[in-house]
Amino acid sequence: MRLTELQQRFVASLYGEPVDLQDVVRSEGGISIEDRVAIYRNNLHTGFEKALALEFPVIAALCGPEFFSTLARDFQHAHPSVSGDLHHIGGPLPQYLRQRFGGGNYAYFADVAALEWAREESTRAADAPPPDLAALGMVTPEETPALRFAVHPAVRLVASCWPVLSIWEAHQVDGDVRGVDLGAGAEQVLVRRGANGTALERIATADCTLLVALQRGDTLGEAFDAALDVDPAFDVAAALQRCVTRGLLTTVLQAAIGSGAGRAIA
Repeated sequence: MRLTELQQRFVASLYGEPVDLQDVVRSEGGISIEDRVAIYRNNLHTGFEKALALEFPVIAALCGPEFFSTLARDFQHAHPSVSGDLHHIGGPLPQYLRQRFGGGNYAYFADVAALEWAREESTRAADAPPPDLAALGMVTPEETPALRFAVHPAVRLVASCWPVLSIWEAHQVDGDVRGVDLGAGAEQVLVRRGANGTALERIATADCTLLVALQRGDTLGEAFDAALDVDPAFDVAAALQRCVTRGLLTTVLQAAIGSGAGRAIA
């Protein structure tokens, strides 16, 4: 038997597929083939479940141990790890939960998972230098709307129709799970890495709209226009200052006049 075929048959057996393992696993020492494979299968599922729980502790708490174990196994079958490094297994979980619970009583699980995964990504993201403030100071008001900024690699944004940050906070130390009202409404969350680690903060819808636009490569003028459409009273100058002072922006990618000029900063 070729090594690749042997490996494929063994992996298939770990995921519960009916496979003849007589030529794959030896039966020695009084331990049957089924029991030998069961040890590997248990290690496979247990390791995956523990890694998933470390990345999504709030989801694990919301599910409870028994259901989370079932959920983790179902998710593993749908999205098995293709690497020995389990740090990346949680990426598909928000969408998986959205498909599994969408429209039901647990529809909010998907957005909670998205927030937890955003925190994981922010924690592991690369660092980047801040923008050159001296160079920015030389940009004229007419030129400013055409600037394009790179958003810091550790910045993540989660916009939800559920109070996702309130749910997350309630499951932290000294949190009050009973105090969360699922009908409290939408929350937009900024996830960023600061001096004291990864921080999760509520932000206004216009601020979230601005940062999302910058992340997709819009000019400042285009991003400001999008934010002003959400909130006509949005203070664009103050918003830009907040972005710079909080380390949300890095290098200036472009300053081409006439490209997406938008409304000038007051």
